[in-house]
Amino acid sequence: MVRPLSAREHSVALFMIRSAMTFPDAVDYAGFSPEQREAWDPPVPITTERRRLWEGSLGEVVVTNECKCGTCPSVGMRPRARDEDERRDDKGGDGDWSDRVVLHAGAPGAMLQLFIDDDSPSYLELAPIDDGVSFAEFPEPASIIV
Repeated sequence: MVRPLSAREHSVALFMIRSAMTFPDAVDYAGFSPEQREAWDPPVPITTERRRLWEGSLGEVVVTNECKCGTCPSVGMRPRARDEDERRDDKGGDGDWSDRVVLHAGAPGAMLQLFIDDDSPSYLELAPIDDGVSFAEFPEPASIIV
């Protein structure tokens, strides 16, 4: 199952690329105890150039898998296949990535994460934060809290 990003998936991913930050951010990290600092990577500064690179990469990705949990619209994605062999093996999901950045945001009743692996968006996740709550689609970007 390979398909283009829906308009909503694209707009949410684009909003996150342009606005979301890694967690913890510098303010949160500054307040961590020494034990917490050992458990977390320090904040990753994100340059404007890197955000532009990710935004350009977003236009090259396709959805390769959808979450089957029944409570969220999360999708795996990867760059469009360039040849038939790659297309046949295109399953998406978690791979052997050398450089991963996870952007974090929130929406009413949910947590949002955009995984960017090797400078290409690879997973857009919406995770409900309350038991018994489910989402059929991603929220409008205007309701996302960064």
